[in-house]
Amino acid sequence: MTVTAMTDLTVTQQLVETATAHGSRPALIGPAPGEPYSYAELASTIQRAAAGLAWRGLRPRDVVGVYVRDGASYVLACHAISAAGGVPCPVAPELSVGEAAGQLADCGARMLLTAAPFACAAIAAAERSWVRQVISFGEAPATTPFSSLLGMGSLQPPTARPHDLALLPYRRTGDGTLRPLGLTHLDLAAQLTDLRSTADVTERDIVLAAPPVGDGRSYTALVDHALLSGATVAAVASIDELATAATEHGGTAAIVPLGVAVRSAESLRLFPVA
Repeated sequence: MTVTAMTDLTVTQQLVETATAHGSRPALIGPAPGEPYSYAELASTIQRAAAGLAWRGLRPRDVVGVYVRDGASYVLACHAISAAGGVPCPVAPELSVGEAAGQLADCGARMLLTAAPFACAAIAAAERSWVRQVISFGEAPATTPFSSLLGMGSLQPPTARPHDLALLPYRRTGDGTLRPLGLTHLDLAAQLTDLRSTADVTERDIVLAAPPVGDGRSYTALVDHALLSGATVAAVASIDELATAATEHGGTAAIVPLGVAVRSAESLRLFPVA
């Protein structure tokens, strides 16, 4: 696919189209025991969650915080937000409550998607920002379950202009402050184009995904590249579980924090994220 073709559709639109081609093949495996999402189920869940977010007040171009513990929740959250026309804003797991609240207030987020064990910190950050709705994967006090979004119909991901904002990560600067580094749909397309020529992921790969790390730019691009390539993404709950997951799932590659080595009987190609 050419760069021009990539900019015609958002990444979320491309993922939904990919689901049509791959159908019942496994797309996403969460860290907890349970059946994996097939590509068709992943697309359906994203579109149903998007309808639920819209029903709860999400409007096109609204920024929504994403503060989750694992790659599966990250994929579902970011693409559901995008499918509703919103802009995901990753909140780095290592931030303090005060820093998370400051980022959420700065970007004007009124919604936050989270998951245990971050739910308590998410509620505390929401109370110190403009966030009025906290939606959680799994049950958590004072939050709305993500599953409750899924009964409001389905939304097709909207089209967008190449220079519209697509992702709003925050980067820590030299003086320690957090600054927004917005990425457009054109920026995301360029990242994916680069990865197609360097990462060499195919539908035969099982890509292990460590928990989200860094500001979200590289992590988002690598996970999306794997899914758009037709690979299976298996999320792990912690870095320590990568070796075990490699054996359990037959992993062939892994998205890991920069500097992490995985001692495994399996031969893994490592994609480091700063």
